[in-house]
Amino acid sequence: MASLGRHGIRKSGFKDFVIRQLISSRLAQLAMCCLLFASCGVRRPEGGPYIDVTRVPPADEGGPDKVDVIEGRVDNAGAGWQVVLFARSGAWYVQPFADLPFTQIQSNSRWRSTTHLGTEYAAVLVEPGYRPPPVTDSLPVKGGGVIAIAVVKGEPIFWLRWWFLLLCALASLSAFSAFYSYRVHRSARQLKVRFEERLAERTRIAQEFHDTLLQGVIGASMQLDTALDQLPDDSEAKPSLEHVLQVMRQVIDDGGNALQRLSPSGGSGFLDLEKAFSRITQEFGDADQTALRVIVEGRQRPVHPIIRDEIYRIGREVLDNARRRRGAKGIEIELRYKAKHLRVIIRDTGCAADSQVLPSNHEKECGLSGVRERAQAIGARLTVLPAGTGTEIELIIPGNVAFQPSRSFLRWLAR
Repeated sequence: MASLGRHGIRKSGFKDFVIRQLISSRLAQLAMCCLLFASCGVRRPEGGPYIDVTRVPPADEGGPDKVDVIEGRVDNAGAGWQVVLFARSGAWYVQPFADLPFTQIQSNSRWRSTTHLGTEYAAVLVEPGYRPPPVTDSLPVKGGGVIAIAVVKGEPIFWLRWWFLLLCALASLSAFSAFYSYRVHRSARQLKVRFEERLAERTRIAQEFHDTLLQGVIGASMQLDTALDQLPDDSEAKPSLEHVLQVMRQVIDDGGNALQRLSPSGGSGFLDLEKAFSRITQEFGDADQTALRVIVEGRQRPVHPIIRDEIYRIGREVLDNARRRRGAKGIEIELRYKAKHLRVIIRDTGCAADSQVLPSNHEKECGLSGVRERAQAIGARLTVLPAGTGTEIELIIPGNVAFQPSRSFLRWLAR
């Protein structure tokens, strides 16, 4: 046991040693990269003097009325060496003045002077006795009193610098995104206003239908039922009146179902869509043998009543078409609740499509023209594709259209 413990300690120590070596090698590589990167920007001959510009004036066409400060540093400078400055404005002009062309090197090997503005700047390290030309088309080269040369371009004005251009690009992108978001939300609001108007109109029609036609038929059926009870059993008119009463009861049942579909569902929550799809086969009676499967994915959210009813009618129409073709083995309905959209997928195994049939002809053959019209009415994107031996219908409704507004503060803040 002791040997095992020592062995475990040795393995742990070896592992720590390897990790430390890897970290050390990575740090060394990083330091080497930094040195290489830094050396790329330094104009320094190995072991010799060099000159560099640390503060670059802005780029300008130049002129005697515009001056700025230029600074730099010198390494390995000899006694009495000086700096000659040039600014380019077409040709190279000695700076700051032709009669005072030299800049003294300070005790800490730094130099500083005033210069007229130009598109480029040059700092020339020279020996005592060197006489620079006041104007020249080309800079002097090393030799003849010239020790080192540093040439830099003038700093562009702020609206031409990379960070300002990047900020402008980001601002433009943000403005475009905000405008697009505004248009999307505006379209969603317009659709919701239309949905609310349709919902109010349906409520009004349902109320009038209940208060007038349905109540009148119910009253007439009750009077007819009372009259039938008063007729003798051997009356010749009684069978006909019983048939009329049966028809009136069927009309009342159908009217009640229609009234229930017209009336907005209240208080039952977001499970109405799933429950409605689950009860579709019951509406067709026991003769229907089509299997129906409803799958729900994601966190369920309350759906706008108009959207919910239209989605239900689309699924019901697909199932009705499958029943009439007598070839459907089953229908699978997927409800996928996403943050940005509601996705409904209806798979029908009853209408096989030939690979050579166009999608538009396939829709006509399977009776899906009405489905596309309903999808367009609610601003949804509908895709109809052949899937194996049947048809797959994908319905995507934007979340700001499909879902009821949430009162969550975090959701509002995210929006």
